[in-house]
Amino acid sequence: MKEKDELKLSRTLGQMEGESEFVFPWGKGSIRVKYINYSAGGSGCPDSLLILNISLPVLGQTASVQVPILIEAEKAGIGAAIQDLDKFCDRSTRGTMEDGGSSFVEIPMLVATSNPTGKVVEENRVLKAKFKIQDTEL
Repeated sequence: MKEKDELKLSRTLGQMEGESEFVFPWGKGSIRVKYINYSAGGSGCPDSLLILNISLPVLGQTASVQVPILIEAEKAGIGAAIQDLDKFCDRSTRGTMEDGGSSFVEIPMLVATSNPTGKVVEENRVLKAKFKIQDTEL
């Protein structure tokens, strides 16, 4: 992809960063969008990520889920982009993501119990995921 196209893509995605609140009858939630550009130097797999973090009240706690939207600037199309998807998944399962620790995916789990301690435990697991890959115009 041409350098000017990559710059245009980077500017467009950078403008998507931000945070917004929403209201349900049971409480307020928020969505936060963070942009990460990996395309500098041509070594990104994928080129960019939009990290979505959604928080909402559940059973008196704030539950937050985080998921990435992978964005690949790939002139050769979907087939070539899938190779970068494979590299991303491999790095993620090996825990070698530079900006995401072991994963950009965070899934909450609430334990409803009669004697809550307030304890928070983080666990890492490998999880099968479906990726819906779609091409779009720059």
